Amino acid sequence: MTMRNISRFVLPGLLLLLGGCEDRPQQTYQWQHSEGSYAATFSADGNFLLSADVDAAARLWDLQNNQVKYSWQSEQKETVRSTNVALAKSSPIAATVEFDTVMLWNTDSGMPENRLTFPLRVKALDISPDGNFLLLALADSTAIYFDINANRVLQVFEHDGSAVDSPVKHPINTVAISPDGETALTGGDDRTARLWDLQTGEQLQNWRHGNTVNLVKFDLQSRFAFTAADNDHAYLWSLADGRLQSQLRSSAWPKSLPVPEFPVFNTTTTAVNFSEDGMLLVTGHAAERICVWQLPQGDKLRCWKVTRQNLLNPGMVIQAVAFNANASAVLSIAGTGEAQQWQWR
Repeated sequence: MTMRNISRFVLPGLLLLLGGCEDRPQQTYQWQHSEGSYAATFSADGNFLLSADVDAAARLWDLQNNQVKYSWQSEQKETVRSTNVALAKSSPIAATVEFDTVMLWNTDSGMPENRLTFPLRVKALDISPDGNFLLLALADSTAIYFDINANRVLQVFEHDGSAVDSPVKHPINTVAISPDGETALTGGDDRTARLWDLQTGEQLQNWRHGNTVNLVKFDLQSRFAFTAADNDHAYLWSLADGRLQSQLRSSAWPKSLPVPEFPVFNTTTTAVNFSEDGMLLVTGHAAERICVWQLPQGDKLRCWKVTRQNLLNPGMVIQAVAFNANASAVLSIAGTGEAQQWQWR
């Protein structure tokens, strides 16, 4: 039998082994918060969920009693669709995006704090921990660092096309502000994630990927940058020297071996969060999966598929994930509007 014929039998068995059944942890609760959502984020303590719903105003959920605390939109007469949301870590400020408008809300009183309108559609945003600054990815392929109180742009960031041999700048898809408010991450269509100094605007790092970068985030201790690309791998980078800390593999392929060039070993990471103590990372994926990782090595501890209420629905994309206070449970929210909590250890 030729090697080619052998591979016809061995490869399917190998892929079945690598993608076999996963031990799903106990699900402690599940609720349907909407018919669907564009984006969602959990508060740092895991007690609240802010969602940008497809068919309703943005809503802040109190997860302790699974009730809507506030419903937010810029116009009272009709539903205004929100597409992006963010929560400040150290300040009672939330941000919601309505096309070219950013609304700022007080999470204690529920009252609006500010309304900012930009000349272009806002594709993605993050808010500084103190609630005073915004980092926005705009439809003109730029990202801007914006001072809310001064109402002015402090820095403009662009991705040149050199990484993909293009003479034009490329769209920026995802942004993040560091916990200390000193640096920023951007990820773009040029297959790079970039680290910037927010005071000077200087580019500090440029990390190349195998596809469009769709997700970036800082860990809470400002040790690592997390970056992920569509249908590709996710990575942890050291912020101290810019070196690769770990490649996060959701497949069961041994970490010590190079990843084969087969699509089954790639995935799209759509959500990420760190535990408060900086020892754990949780990721959500487009293939209905959640994975928990040990830091700083980036070893995979557990992966599982979420539960569908309707098995006939299309696949669920995980939009947001978070740990509870002691990191014993993981919270997740999918684009179908289903939120769940998992007792993973």
